[in-house]
Amino acid sequence: MKESKFFKFVWRLNGLILMIAGILAIGVLVFAGYKIITDITRERNTHNIVNVQDEDDIKEKWQLGNMSDIEGSPWIMIPLNSNQSYAQSYYSKSSSSVRNYLFINSQNNEKHWLFNTNEYLILEAELLSKNEYESNERNILAILYKVVKSDSDSDKRLTNKDLQTISISLPNGIGYKEILNGVDNFIGKKIVNEKSLLLLFQKEGIGYSANVNLTKFTVSNKTELPKVNP
Repeated sequence: MKESKFFKFVWRLNGLILMIAGILAIGVLVFAGYKIITDITRERNTHNIVNVQDEDDIKEKWQLGNMSDIEGSPWIMIPLNSNQSYAQSYYSKSSSSVRNYLFINSQNNEKHWLFNTNEYLILEAELLSKNEYESNERNILAILYKVVKSDSDSDKRLTNKDLQTISISLPNGIGYKEILNGVDNFIGKKIVNEKSLLLLFQKEGIGYSANVNLTKFTVSNKTELPKVNP
């Protein structure tokens, strides 16, 4: 009799354990399914992508960003940001990007835009200063821009994969000038002195270096980088 009661107890205990394990397994599956569904259907956020498709369901909001002081001058610059929202298959997607810059003179309230259009993608606007790594106040010499003006790879997007235009302007945004076009990859720059800037870049798969006159905004000494011998 005692042995029969013992086996009944073990059988009931095993059944209880199996029931609890089943409930836990169902809970894990439900949670995993919820996470998968929410991950699939959640809004995807990206940067530096401009959708140029002619679609009515693309919603675009415009907003001014954070201002930056142009040290050594009374000017400040403020980015004009766009945020595009659109449906992408079974999820929604949004992308923020800089499309223009507003320049304002803090002393007399004079103001102007860098471009007379908001159709471009500005990948970067870098303030050039000879003493940029020093702790004292910088004296901005010029502003260097990386801009995408067209969908060169025909994917209906403006991104950093498209050909870039390298441009430059005075610290107040005046005198904007394109100095390099059709750049595949901008490698970097080094300020030589207050009148000269060295640029490294790739165009049509070939590496180049060139000097930029920071007074006249002219390019000189454009030469190919040495190739590595096989």
